[in-house]
Amino acid sequence: MRRHALVALGAAALLAGCSSIGALSGAVVGAASGTASANPAVGIAVGIAVQAGVDESINAVFRYWSRQEQAAIAALVGSMAVGQRQAWAVRHAIPYGNEQGEVTVVRDYATPLAACKEAVFSVEDSGAKTGPAPHFTTTVCRDGGKAGGGEWQWALAEPAVARWGALQ
Repeated sequence: MRRHALVALGAAALLAGCSSIGALSGAVVGAASGTASANPAVGIAVGIAVQAGVDESINAVFRYWSRQEQAAIAALVGSMAVGQRQAWAVRHAIPYGNEQGEVTVVRDYATPLAACKEAVFSVEDSGAKTGPAPHFTTTVCRDGGKAGGGEWQWALAEPAVARWGALQ
């Protein structure tokens, strides 16, 4: 009977998605530790701690993935001329959250601190094919200033746009 309950909880976690994994794992671990210790307060405390840990771990992975996307777009924009359009894509080790779209450089300018470019990029949602892909703007600047060369980097403070979702 207990095995069937664990299988049902596992299936529910897969169907619920990432936003419910922390709560579900906290509930399962909390119930198990409360039962094992015969103290419901211990179960509640352990459940809350596990939920917080799992939720933060998932958010850390999503932050890492968005930094990968930003770095890929920034490097591509840095190599492009004004008016040029190119496709971009990011593939993660886990086949979830892979993103792609197009980026167009709309302006190139220099400040006393850095050489920068403004770009418009789209993000194609592979699951929903209704309507055009949403477009966003960004600024990338060369780390090291105008003459120093360096790597092109995302120059906007995060979260800069609503597309980063739960990371706000």
